[in-house]
Amino acid sequence: MGFAQVIDLETGLNFTVQRRAGNYHADVQPVTQDDTRIMKEIYNGKWSWKRRAILVKVKDKVIAASMNGMPHGAGAIKGNNFPGHFCIHFEGSTTHRLRKHDLSHNLMIRKASGQLNDVITKATPRELVNLVLTALKEKDLNIVKLTLDQSDPDAVEDFLEKAKGIENIRLMKADTSEENEKYSKESADRVEIPVHVSVFMSSQKKFQKKLQFVVTRDHEMNRWKIDVESLNLLF
Repeated sequence: MGFAQVIDLETGLNFTVQRRAGNYHADVQPVTQDDTRIMKEIYNGKWSWKRRAILVKVKDKVIAASMNGMPHGAGAIKGNNFPGHFCIHFEGSTTHRLRKHDLSHNLMIRKASGQLNDVITKATPRELVNLVLTALKEKDLNIVKLTLDQSDPDAVEDFLEKAKGIENIRLMKADTSEENEKYSKESADRVEIPVHVSVFMSSQKKFQKKLQFVVTRDHEMNRWKIDVESLNLLF
């Protein structure tokens, strides 16, 4: 099995992994106890399913990718203090069971490849809502901030502070069709996107909410942005 260096995009920390298996994405393991320690440090000392943007260096190639931080399944390296393996997704990777692209991994791959701003700029209102919900799920508040209307900086910072308490958020199947989107009669540059979400906050039990996310732009040639006040209805 091949070896590679994993570089966390945000912290710059790096560690070595060995590929164990995986046809649809890479199942890998930290090689040594020190590699495991560094990986756990990247996740602030706690194993997590949250995805992170990474670069994978194999010999002279550097590839944009995404990893989760949760040991699971089987592992083959003894003495590395890592009980199992974790997953790395690349462009085109899918999950083992459903053979589907993982939205969270795809978002982090875009971040690692430097394509994130382009993705946000070109996003439709519906795509932008899916993007911000994915970023909230992965607790990547830097991405969340990029999707928001910045005209009221205090409101943005207040929302981001409250969003730190979101442990998980999931878009339910209800109310997600484009036919339910409501465009303003006065302007084609304001649209309300109905969402039905399941939210788990660190301070309370899981709950569900139906609400309207407001997405606006100041000119048809400019990108869409999410109104932060409509996001505040999550709380």
